[in-house]
Amino acid sequence: MRILHTIYDHPDNPWVGGGGAIRALELNRRLVSRGHKVTVLSGAYAGARDGTDEGIELCFLGNQSGYLKSTFSFAYHANLFAKSRAHEYDVVVEDFAPWNPVFTYRLGQVPSVLHVNHREGLNLLKRRPISGLPFFLLEKYYPSRFRHVTALSDWTRRKINRPDALVLPAGIREDLVEEGARLAGSAKRERTVVFVGRLEINNKGLDTLLEAIGRMDGIRLVVAGKGRDEGRLMEMARGLPVDFLGFVSEEEKRGLLSRAGVFVLPSRFEGWGIAVLEAAACGAPVVVSDIPELSYAVDGGFGRSFRTGDPGDLARVLGGILSDSETPGAMGRKGREFAASHNWDSIADLYEQYLQDIVGESVK
Repeated sequence: MRILHTIYDHPDNPWVGGGGAIRALELNRRLVSRGHKVTVLSGAYAGARDGTDEGIELCFLGNQSGYLKSTFSFAYHANLFAKSRAHEYDVVVEDFAPWNPVFTYRLGQVPSVLHVNHREGLNLLKRRPISGLPFFLLEKYYPSRFRHVTALSDWTRRKINRPDALVLPAGIREDLVEEGARLAGSAKRERTVVFVGRLEINNKGLDTLLEAIGRMDGIRLVVAGKGRDEGRLMEMARGLPVDFLGFVSEEEKRGLLSRAGVFVLPSRFEGWGIAVLEAAACGAPVVVSDIPELSYAVDGGFGRSFRTGDPGDLARVLGGILSDSETPGAMGRKGREFAASHNWDSIADLYEQYLQDIVGESVK
């Protein structure tokens, strides 16, 4: 197959660089390794260069001078690219974000697939009561324009009202499960709360996390990651027991998670949370906000939840785990079992078959 994939985000994008970009990269790498041709269109940023990544053709489109210019100009240029060159591909996949829709359902000559990671919904209007309205409406109605849709989770599928959508969850590499088990068996858990991810205060609920840490005694928060709110977050954390590590390598991240007393993802909205899987693979007890998209951690027995946006409840749940000598070990074992069942290779199998069925149907 010849596949054109549009997604604004890229793992190295300094403004976003999230789990959606990692998901796209991991799945496309596997498609290329199986003999398919993949071209990915992503948003431009300072230092972005067209080229190849393990066989994936990368094209960065739009303005590099700032996030807003970059994200809106990407939508325009990606649409032009798709219109002029869609005939060179067998299928077009669009990773959806309301800020940069590419309108690939209008192409006509080739089938298009929309992938939706999450729906922000009313959270979007809470942050932008007036300017957010067109994006809120676009997010609500855009998926209905596509015949073929995939969703990151069953909850996302429900939120976009597409019961026919194929659920393609996030995964992790199989070697992380093996390495995580080894590290978890040899590392000593510390009295630390660890967050790994994009530093975006509202989305990730990091304001709630900082306030919770301020209510606890003898606990340090370790924050790994980069993002557009990094400076603001460091200012908010003044006087609190918080260590900011910035970007960490995969090896450093594994070591951090294997020593963590608790891993926390306090998001107000989320698609799936790859970092939750990575923490589970390393045997770390997990605490998540009680949004539906993260309920799998609680259902799987390796996580506990707190009331979203409630720092007092978050402090209570974190303290309960850190003061318990028995439960964290049991949670860690269940987490490794869950992570082992969510690997990129098996998810890529589903994705590849789905695309092949669509392409086969289009040529009949």
